[in-house]
Amino acid sequence: MAKEVMVEHVTRVEGHGSIKVLIEDEKVKEVKFEIFEGPRFIEKVLVGRMYYEVPDIVARICSICPDPHQVAAVRAIEKAFGVSVDWQTKTLRELQLLADIIASHALHLYLLALPDYLGYPDSLSMADKYGREVKMGLELKRAGNALKEVLTGRSIHGCTVKPGGYTEVPTPSELERLSEILKRSMDGAVLAVKLFSSLKYPDFARGENVFMAVDPGEVYGFAGDYILVSSGERLPVEEYRKLTNEVAVPHSTAKHSSYKGRPFMVGALARVLLNGKKLRGRAAEMLKELEPKLDAFNPLTNNLAQAIETVYALERAVEMIDELLDKGLKQAAEVEIKPRKGVGVAAVEAPRGVLYHCYELDEEGRITKADIITPTAQNAANMEKYIRVSAERLLSMGEERLEGPLELLVRAYDPCISCSAHLIKVVKIR
Repeated sequence: MAKEVMVEHVTRVEGHGSIKVLIEDEKVKEVKFEIFEGPRFIEKVLVGRMYYEVPDIVARICSICPDPHQVAAVRAIEKAFGVSVDWQTKTLRELQLLADIIASHALHLYLLALPDYLGYPDSLSMADKYGREVKMGLELKRAGNALKEVLTGRSIHGCTVKPGGYTEVPTPSELERLSEILKRSMDGAVLAVKLFSSLKYPDFARGENVFMAVDPGEVYGFAGDYILVSSGERLPVEEYRKLTNEVAVPHSTAKHSSYKGRPFMVGALARVLLNGKKLRGRAAEMLKELEPKLDAFNPLTNNLAQAIETVYALERAVEMIDELLDKGLKQAAEVEIKPRKGVGVAAVEAPRGVLYHCYELDEEGRITKADIITPTAQNAANMEKYIRVSAERLLSMGEERLEGPLELLVRAYDPCISCSAHLIKVVKIR
């Protein structure tokens, strides 16, 4: 006789997915993190398209993080063509990545994750008692959106990003206005650090982990040409297949990744653990004080890493705007592109972790093959691993007590699946 415990339409995760735990003879027999959202076929859609169409198409992969997709795409195409862009374009792209970090982390921390710890089903329910927190979270997200709008024309699916540069660049007055907006939103970022550093994170998910993050160079950042692994390796992004080893699994439309046979984690916790010494300003001071709370064995502390990153992203964005204003902006922000046959691979850090784009192009600049590996797909096997660890430890409390903690665990990864609901199912075989 089997028993099913179901929680339907669990919100506060982007997309359609489910967790299934199979219990037999009072033991966890099987766990599955199921993504049942239909395949998007974006990589096939790109085949035959011209190189300059790619940024607008890949932005449609996600409305939460279109900017990392655009930046990864143009960097890969430029590598294939042997194109180098100037300092201004590199700076604007870094600002674009920072904008997405600010907007996405604000959304996740205040509106998706915080209700778990305050005991509410959603952010609207906690607005009466915690109205200040909800308001500051929204203001923080608005600041990230404002930065996106100025850089790309829209807060979702921007339209100015092209290989070689931008079709339009901000004016000095727009940048000055943005700087003030970002400075005003700092209180919300600092409050997020205070909130998430004051929490007592449950230890049911603790276990050894492997982390990966882009090596940004000397300064903490979100793009680079090498990948750092917590086991000590440093590999060029061109070896991304060796780093990810994707395989299809029958229970999910997302593939699973592993490195040397082990699942791994990407995202804010991985970045702060691997690149934290490169932080500067208030974020560096916060990390020094709070580092003991960033538990490499507990993925739940990813939320605290996100909060520290948000403080850094705001300060870094203001710093880069000041540099742009000091040096002066060139309105012609594109370099000449001469298509040639080639292959280009790029990696950037989306809010949820490392994002790979690889393109093969013909002599005319048409895409002949595309390969995109997203952070949530890389994290899927890692989530399954920790779901098992957690379920095995929590089972003594009764299978009916599994659902809330397992939701908390998956939500800590901030998975971007794509829409608005998922389902948890616990099956017990007597």
